[in-house]
This record gives sequence, C-alpha cells and structure tokens, in this order.
Amino acid sequence: MPHIVIKMFPGPSKEAIGTAAEEIRGIVEKTLGKSKKYTSVSVEEYEFDEWEGVYNEYIKDNDKVVLKPGYTDPKTFQ
Repeated sequence: MPHIVIKMFPGPSKEAIGTAAEEIRGIVEKTLGKSKKYTSVSVEEYEFDEWEGVYNEYIKDNDKVVLKPGYTDPKTFQ
C-alpha cells in the first residue's frame, strides 16, 4: 500500500514508463511518508476508441478522483 494505477494511451517507451513510475513512487514516499518498499505502480494502456469507457467508468462523476482532467468530452478532449 499504496497502489497507483496510471491509465493512458499507448506510446511512451517502457523505459519512459518505468522512469515515470519510479518518480511517482519517490513523490509518494517524500510527500505522504510511504516507503517505496510498500508502493506499487501499474500502467494500463487504452486505445483512443476505448477511452470514453475509461473516462465514464473511472473519472466522470467519481468523487475519489482528486485531480480531474481539463476536458469533459472524452471524444474531443474539449
């Protein structure tokens, strides 16, 4: 604990994803006081045509999402 899930479009290299995961884990350790030993990060990649489902299920109207994106239409990102 904690476990962090990143949902995103494919594209970044495995190396870039690994670097981002390490940095996120370091931030969690620094700001929340949770040891890297206990923090895990996973990445789930979704294609453009799948994103509306991700948005509707995990983001839209979800009070647990601390930072909402700057768009409300997952088809146009407006």
